[in-house]
Parts: sequence; C-alpha cells; structure tokens
Amino acid sequence: MDRGVAFIRGIGMFGSNNYRKEEILECLDQIKSFRIVGMYGNDNVIFEKEGMHYASAGKAIEDALERKFGKKFYVTTRSISTIKAIAEKFGNQML
Repeated sequence: MDRGVAFIRGIGMFGSNNYRKEEILECLDQIKSFRIVGMYGNDNVIFEKEGMHYASAGKAIEDALERKFGKKFYVTTRSISTIKAIAEKFGNQML
C-alpha cells in the first residue's frame, strides 16, 4: 500500500469553516477505495491507497466532504515519500 497526505484547503482559516476532526473522519471513513490512517490537525488526512493515483484519492475526499457539508472543498495530495524528500532537502533551511 502507498501512503499519502491530503491537504484540505481552507478548513479553520480565519475562524470560518470550522469542522470537527471527528466529523471529517466519519465522513471520510465511508470512502471504500482507500483507507484513512489518521489526521494531523483537522485539515491534513493521512491515507493508504493501492492501484489509484494520488489525485484520484484527493478527488474522492473532495466529493465526500462536499456531500457531507454541502459546499465546495479543494484538496491537494502528496505521497509520503515526496514529503520526506522535501523535508530532508529543505528541512534544516526552514528552521
């Protein structure tokens, strides 16, 4: 299984779009095409997938959130290996 992170744009920004982590997880647990591993904050979803593109996982998350909350969501996904590579290359420069 490949692991990735879905970054949900705009949740909790400037005091708006405040959704509880439990609400989001309950909604996303209904997606059958991949498995939700957990969350970091209420806007970063860690998932495992097999046989699908990361962008497809992001689209499935957008669709599930839109059905649950009745508004448009934007999700960007990245593989864990990409995030690790960025952190290794630039992590010390960011501190």
